[in-house]
Amino acid sequence: MKTKSRAERYDEAKEHISQGLSTIEELKDELQEWLDNMPENLQGGSKEDELQEAIDALDDVISNVGDAIEEDVEFPRMR
Repeated sequence: MKTKSRAERYDEAKEHISQGLSTIEELKDELQEWLDNMPENLQGGSKEDELQEAIDALDDVISNVGDAIEEDVEFPRMR
């Protein structure tokens, strides 16, 4: 069995990260839907603040991870 190259392993790792990023985006969408459909008696309270803070934090994660997986790495080749 041939060992995968560093570049192949890096590409696999980026794919795993991309899948995780999709899950994080789904979670953010779920929280946003919860916030958007919050009953009036809970609007303006601490639950609304908690939801918005979590959504903002997930947005930051999405942005940072998205930027990270865009990076290409050139691995040196053995000759």
